[in-house]
Amino acid sequence: MKKNEILQMNTAGYSVDLDKAVDDYADMVYRIAVSYVKNTTEAQDIFQNTFLKLTRYKDTIESEEHLRAWLIRVAVNCAKSFVTSTWNKTTEGLDLERINEPVFEMEEHSELYEMILALDDKYKMPLYLYYYEGYSVKEIAEMLGEKENTIKSNLSRGRKKLKEDMERKM
Repeated sequence: MKKNEILQMNTAGYSVDLDKAVDDYADMVYRIAVSYVKNTTEAQDIFQNTFLKLTRYKDTIESEEHLRAWLIRVAVNCAKSFVTSTWNKTTEGLDLERINEPVFEMEEHSELYEMILALDDKYKMPLYLYYYEGYSVKEIAEMLGEKENTIKSNLSRGRKKLKEDMERKM
Protein backbone atom coordinates (compact mmCIF):
# COMPACT_ATOMS: atom_id res chain seq x y z
CA MET A 1 0.00 0.00 0.00
CA LYS A 2 1.41 3.39 -0.98
CA LYS A 3 1.57 6.37 1.36
CA ASN A 4 -1.11 8.21 -0.64
CA GLU A 5 -3.46 5.25 -0.26
CA ILE A 6 -2.89 5.23 3.52
CA LEU A 7 -3.58 8.96 3.72
CA GLN A 8 -6.76 8.58 1.69
CA MET A 9 -7.88 5.65 3.85
CA ASN A 10 -7.34 7.62 7.06
CA THR A 11 -9.17 10.72 5.88
CA ALA A 12 -12.31 8.59 5.64
CA GLY A 13 -11.64 6.66 8.87
CA TYR A 14 -9.71 7.27 12.09
CA SER A 15 -8.45 10.75 12.93
CA VAL A 16 -5.93 11.53 15.67
CA ASP A 17 -6.91 14.29 18.09
CA LEU A 18 -3.48 15.53 19.20
CA ASP A 19 -4.71 17.15 22.42
CA LYS A 20 -6.55 13.99 23.42
CA ALA A 21 -3.54 11.84 22.52
CA VAL A 22 -1.30 13.92 24.78
CA ASP A 23 -3.89 13.81 27.59
CA ASP A 24 -4.36 10.05 27.26
CA TYR A 25 -0.77 8.92 26.72
CA ALA A 26 1.52 11.57 28.24
CA ASP A 27 2.16 9.62 31.45
CA MET A 28 2.87 6.39 29.59
CA VAL A 29 5.32 8.00 27.15
CA TYR A 30 7.07 9.88 29.95
CA ARG A 31 7.42 6.73 32.11
CA ILE A 32 8.92 4.84 29.16
CA ALA A 33 11.41 7.65 28.58
CA VAL A 34 12.38 7.86 32.26
CA SER A 35 12.77 4.09 32.45
CA TYR A 36 15.36 4.22 29.67
CA VAL A 37 17.33 7.37 30.41
CA LYS A 38 16.79 7.66 34.19
CA ASN A 39 16.90 11.42 33.88
CA THR A 40 13.87 13.72 33.80
CA THR A 41 15.42 16.36 31.55
CA GLU A 42 16.27 13.90 28.80
CA ALA A 43 12.97 12.10 29.38
CA GLN A 44 11.15 15.37 28.70
CA ASP A 45 13.09 15.77 25.45
CA ILE A 46 12.16 12.23 24.41
CA PHE A 47 8.56 12.95 25.36
CA GLN A 48 8.53 16.06 23.16
CA ASN A 49 10.19 14.27 20.25
CA THR A 50 7.65 11.47 20.44
CA PHE A 51 4.68 13.80 20.24
CA LEU A 52 6.35 15.97 17.59
CA LYS A 53 6.69 12.85 15.46
CA LEU A 54 3.01 12.16 16.06
CA THR A 55 2.10 15.54 14.59
CA ARG A 56 4.07 14.59 11.50
CA TYR A 57 2.72 11.05 11.10
CA LYS A 58 -0.79 11.38 12.57
CA ASP A 59 -2.39 10.63 9.21
CA THR A 60 -0.85 7.14 9.16
CA ILE A 61 -2.49 6.07 12.44
CA GLU A 62 -5.34 3.64 11.82
CA SER A 63 -6.98 3.20 15.24
CA GLU A 64 -6.69 3.97 18.95
CA GLU A 65 -4.82 0.69 19.55
CA HIS A 66 -2.45 1.51 16.71
CA LEU A 67 -1.88 4.98 18.20
CA ARG A 68 -0.94 3.55 21.60
CA ALA A 69 1.41 0.95 20.13
CA TRP A 70 2.89 3.56 17.77
CA LEU A 71 3.60 5.95 20.63
CA ILE A 72 5.30 3.20 22.66
CA ARG A 73 7.44 2.15 19.70
CA VAL A 74 8.47 5.74 18.92
CA ALA A 75 9.21 6.53 22.59
CA VAL A 76 11.36 3.39 22.88
CA ASN A 77 13.20 4.21 19.65
CA CYS A 78 13.80 7.85 20.69
CA ALA A 79 15.08 6.68 24.08
CA LYS A 80 17.37 4.06 22.54
CA SER A 81 18.71 6.65 20.09
CA PHE A 82 19.45 9.00 22.96
CA VAL A 83 21.16 6.33 25.07
CA THR A 84 23.41 5.27 22.21
CA SER A 85 24.12 8.80 20.93
CA THR A 86 27.60 10.26 21.08
CA TRP A 87 26.18 13.31 22.84
CA ASN A 88 24.89 11.18 25.71
CA LYS A 89 28.16 9.28 26.03
CA THR A 90 30.28 12.44 26.22
CA THR A 91 28.13 14.55 28.56
CA GLU A 92 26.97 14.25 32.11
CA GLY A 93 23.46 15.32 33.02
CA LEU A 94 22.72 17.80 35.79
CA ASP A 95 19.50 16.09 36.79
CA LEU A 96 20.44 13.88 39.70
CA GLU A 97 16.98 13.38 41.19
CA ARG A 98 13.91 11.95 39.59
CA ILE A 99 10.90 14.18 39.79
CA ASN A 100 7.42 13.71 38.40
CA GLU A 101 7.70 9.98 38.92
CA PRO A 102 4.50 7.99 38.78
CA VAL A 103 2.61 8.20 42.04
CA PHE A 104 1.41 4.93 43.50
CA GLU A 105 -1.21 4.62 46.18
CA MET A 106 0.68 1.85 47.95
CA GLU A 107 4.36 2.27 48.80
CA GLU A 108 5.28 -1.27 47.72
CA HIS A 109 4.10 -0.48 44.18
CA SER A 110 6.52 2.44 44.07
CA GLU A 111 9.36 0.25 45.34
CA LEU A 112 8.54 -2.40 42.76
CA TYR A 113 8.57 0.21 40.00
CA GLU A 114 11.99 1.40 41.18
CA MET A 115 13.26 -2.18 41.15
CA ILE A 116 11.96 -2.66 37.60
CA LEU A 117 13.74 0.54 36.52
CA ALA A 118 16.99 -0.84 37.92
CA LEU A 119 16.83 -3.94 35.68
CA ASP A 120 18.60 -4.29 32.34
CA ASP A 121 16.67 -2.80 29.43
CA LYS A 122 15.92 -6.21 27.96
CA TYR A 123 13.93 -7.10 31.11
CA LYS A 124 12.67 -3.64 32.07
CA MET A 125 10.58 -2.81 28.99
CA PRO A 126 8.79 -6.16 28.65
CA LEU A 127 7.93 -6.13 32.37
CA TYR A 128 6.73 -2.55 32.24
CA LEU A 129 4.62 -3.07 29.11
CA TYR A 130 3.17 -6.34 30.40
CA TYR A 131 2.31 -5.34 33.96
CA TYR A 132 1.86 -1.56 33.86
CA GLU A 133 0.42 -1.07 30.37
CA GLY A 134 -1.38 -4.42 30.06
CA TYR A 135 0.00 -5.56 26.71
CA SER A 136 0.14 -9.22 25.70
CA VAL A 137 3.40 -11.00 24.88
CA LYS A 138 2.53 -10.91 21.19
CA GLU A 139 1.88 -7.15 21.26
CA ILE A 140 5.10 -6.49 23.17
CA ALA A 141 7.08 -8.58 20.68
CA GLU A 142 5.67 -6.54 17.79
CA MET A 143 6.38 -3.21 19.53
CA LEU A 144 9.94 -4.09 20.49
CA GLY A 145 10.75 -5.92 17.26
CA GLU A 146 11.53 -9.18 19.04
CA LYS A 147 10.28 -12.74 18.79
CA GLU A 148 7.50 -13.81 21.16
CA ASN A 149 9.73 -16.46 22.74
CA THR A 150 12.39 -13.84 23.42
CA ILE A 151 9.82 -11.69 25.21
CA LYS A 152 8.58 -14.70 27.21
CA SER A 153 12.15 -15.52 28.23
CA ASN A 154 12.89 -11.92 29.17
CA LEU A 155 9.68 -11.72 31.22
CA SER A 156 10.58 -14.92 33.02
CA ARG A 157 14.18 -13.88 33.66
CA GLY A 158 13.08 -10.39 34.69
CA ARG A 159 10.61 -11.85 37.22
CA LYS A 160 13.34 -14.12 38.57
CA LYS A 161 15.74 -11.19 38.88
CA LEU A 162 13.05 -9.11 40.65
CA LYS A 163 12.39 -11.97 43.06
CA GLU A 164 16.11 -12.26 43.84
CA ASP A 165 16.37 -8.51 44.38
CA MET A 166 13.33 -8.53 46.69
CA GLU A 167 14.74 -11.42 48.71
CA ARG A 168 18.04 -9.54 49.10
CA LYS A 169 16.18 -6.48 50.41
CA MET A 170 14.44 -8.50 53.14
